[in-house]
Amino acid sequence: MANAYQALLQSWRLKLSALGLSVFLWAVVQTEPRNQETFSAVPVEIQMADTAWAVSGPPMPATVELRLGGPAREIIRLAREGTSVRVPVGAITTTDTLITLRREWVQLGQRSGLSVESVSPSQVRVSFERAQTRLVPVSARVMGRVRDHLALAANFEVSPRLVRVRGPASRIDVLDSIPLAPFDLSEVTRSGAFTVRVDTTGLLGASVVPPTVTLGVRVEELVERVLDGVVVEAVAEPGEPPVLADPPTIEVRLAGARSIVNGFDPSRLRVWVAPELLQDMALTEERVVRLQIAGVPPLVTAVPETDRVTVRRAPEPVEGERPGNRS
Repeated sequence: MANAYQALLQSWRLKLSALGLSVFLWAVVQTEPRNQETFSAVPVEIQMADTAWAVSGPPMPATVELRLGGPAREIIRLAREGTSVRVPVGAITTTDTLITLRREWVQLGQRSGLSVESVSPSQVRVSFERAQTRLVPVSARVMGRVRDHLALAANFEVSPRLVRVRGPASRIDVLDSIPLAPFDLSEVTRSGAFTVRVDTTGLLGASVVPPTVTLGVRVEELVERVLDGVVVEAVAEPGEPPVLADPPTIEVRLAGARSIVNGFDPSRLRVWVAPELLQDMALTEERVVRLQIAGVPPLVTAVPETDRVTVRRAPEPVEGERPGNRS
């Protein structure tokens, strides 16, 4: 019996302590100086309940000015975290609506003691149009480059490739793709799958599902490979004397991911002079022309030891003598 009495007494002590603390905190709040502060350029956000419609443009105006009252520390916290005016819109009866803003639509979070003194302007105009839903392919955007000791070993893989976009029909109809937020390659240290946000900038009133996709990036060690004796092709037009290139062969340096560079077949590489650069050459004429390179694997760079060669017409053979037999 004594234990029960002691437990009851302890419980009442705790309750009285909690009550005393609550009264103390209330008194602190009541005695804390109240302040008023003006928040400018507070965004107005339209929240649609009628899924058959979408916002066709930003509200006019898109921002308002708020005057808030309350404890100074709460106002400071709200200023740091930011706020907005969220306007709930139910059934649409007209494509152009003038909405009177309510104070309870101002997002104050869990800040106690704050009150909305005024909203200026007190009305915004919002335009609506029929909504449309489409599956739209996403396109990756990258910036920067992989670190110096690495190289891309495959094209980027996006999953899923299509996202469901819902929004104003006038905007959704013209979409051929929707971009991802720029992905910084300089942050990649090894192969992996990275979560990237779908960029809805410019698609006001649209929603995207899923809002993020996975971007697969494969990298390998960067290596170089030197190909010696690559023949320079300089082919004359049919019926014209042959053309000689000086030098006749060059060195080409490949750089890229180890598996691609080491697995490359050199016979697929072609170094050549465009035929139009050889037109109307006289027998004694020499020209310095630019080289072109083809057959380089994707994601590999090819650097020739020279990007120009000298071309000249081969001497015409004496009658009855085959080319190449002259001494």
